[in-house]
Amino acid sequence: MNEILNPGKYYLGDPSHVLSDKIIIGLWGNVYNYANGKHNINSFNFAVHQTHKGDGKFTDTKTRTYNVESGVIALVQIELIDDINLCKKHGHIYNFTDKINFIYDAGIFYIKSGKKYITIDTRNIDEYESDLEEHCENEDGEPIGKTLCHDSDNDSITDENNILFDSDEDDEDEVTIENTDKQETFSFFKKK
Repeated sequence: MNEILNPGKYYLGDPSHVLSDKIIIGLWGNVYNYANGKHNINSFNFAVHQTHKGDGKFTDTKTRTYNVESGVIALVQIELIDDINLCKKHGHIYNFTDKINFIYDAGIFYIKSGKKYITIDTRNIDEYESDLEEHCENEDGEPIGKTLCHDSDNDSITDENNILFDSDEDDEDEVTIENTDKQETFSFFKKK
């Protein structure tokens, strides 16, 4: 699965922790039959896929944790969430300024925007057989996660806090770290 979403602020994690029953059951359940993929809910983006392992505590490439209790990970546009404070307990909020690829490839989630990416590995290695898994491939038959996320893409998202991206200019990246009490801005220079 490779869904493309518009830039904006998103929650990444288990949607059952942050969305109302009206959205989870009423819309995603009754309208979309809890299907994986990108859905339009009240004119906002909601992309979701089952994890490979089911429930658990998963970490991304920078050891940020995601508490999953419904067996799915989603990218939820922030306007769909009533209580933002719920987000910090179970997932993270990101502000993506470029289009977003929300990819599921055989148990691994790839979230890529511009040259930045996040990977979350949800594979259950005891039950994992690569040939039998749901792979996402590009038009050349290569795994899409490997072709979208290169070392030249300025590495993965590097901060342990909730990150908001402001720009991806040639000379420097502005990264805003959002906490519920305060907001700070830091500048990171790209490697030449």
